[in-house]
Amino acid sequence: MKRLFLSIIVTLFCFSEIFASSFFTGYAGGKFEYTADAVTDDEEKTKYDPNLKLQAFFAGQFNFTPNLWGRMEFSIDTEDFINQTLFSATESDFQVDEISLTVRSMGLSFANYFSTFMGTYDPIGSDVFLQRYFSIEKIASELTNSWLGLAGSILYPHFGIGISDILRFYAQPIAIGPYIYLNHEDESYYVINADLRAACNYRFFTADFACGLGAPISDKYKGQDVLIAIESLYWHCGTTILIGNNYTQSLFLQAGLFNAEFGASSNTLNSSPDDIYLLIEPRFTIKNSHLNITAYSLPSSTVEDLLYLDDTLGININLYSEALKMNGTPFKLGCHTTLSFSEKTFLNLAEFTTFFVGDTKCFNVNIIPYFSTQFLSGEINALLKVECLDFVKGQWYEGISANLGYKCSF
Repeated sequence: MKRLFLSIIVTLFCFSEIFASSFFTGYAGGKFEYTADAVTDDEEKTKYDPNLKLQAFFAGQFNFTPNLWGRMEFSIDTEDFINQTLFSATESDFQVDEISLTVRSMGLSFANYFSTFMGTYDPIGSDVFLQRYFSIEKIASELTNSWLGLAGSILYPHFGIGISDILRFYAQPIAIGPYIYLNHEDESYYVINADLRAACNYRFFTADFACGLGAPISDKYKGQDVLIAIESLYWHCGTTILIGNNYTQSLFLQAGLFNAEFGASSNTLNSSPDDIYLLIEPRFTIKNSHLNITAYSLPSSTVEDLLYLDDTLGININLYSEALKMNGTPFKLGCHTTLSFSEKTFLNLAEFTTFFVGDTKCFNVNIIPYFSTQFLSGEINALLKVECLDFVKGQWYEGISANLGYKCSF
């Protein structure tokens, strides 16, 4: 299936000259991350060990005709290359995030978008779907925004090989449609997924909702007289809601549940707290400044991919302004302050007072000033992360890290 899909994409690109209106647009970027560790040598002396990693991505869209286009996005993540010879090979992870082909047909009251895809397509939790179908500005939380790729945090992924069919209505800003896809996220099973997605975009209310079922195909009955053996179903759902808009006081909400299991021999729904995603963010506009206060409880797999967060439970205050100028060039300046708790979820809030004392102490405080501005034809971003407790208790340089990123469109 992968070879067939890739062959179709390559064929279309190779013969794109037969389409008179074909053109290409792209989006690319990279990020350096600098950290430092304290290591002990053979003489039991503590030494300063710097680390520098590079992450980069490329996303492109080729419009073969006004009603036929293909997309591709891939990313690369390197290991530390300070301790390597700069121009020698460095270990890295390469990942194809998306390959898709979309055909649009126009009806009397709606436009139909039929897509085939491989990878993670229109992920729930990011605002990519809303931007694509309603042509809106970004509404995702600054806390979960990514400097890399088009998507930020993901409630649950539409990941695998599949198809989608979205209807975008003319009379109302509403889009709705199904996704059907096959993946192999569980090493023991292939999983067939069927999801339904619905979204709307009004002046003071924007919402994106999806839910569906995953059916692992068991090989337990291989060789027996069965077509497909399914012993359990997995339910997943997610929603992104903005009450208000980017220019008013507003409330941003995200919630998701991934892989809650229905067993064949049980009528109960089994799920783990680590598969539940909750984020509540009141947003305040004060003249030319913005104040976002975010309470969150996120899966550990989500936190691993986020730039500003290290722990699964916490509260964040983000104060920033986009109305500043330097030599006539506008820039954005802000600061994240986070109180977070490691390996905790919203279910642990009943024992909140124990988070700060004794052997159960597990809190962290991070301060992250950040800066972004237009540079050449793109955007440059920089931040400095100070992990206050590590800065005070251990070697001071272990509590400081920095990121510098750049991305542009063409």
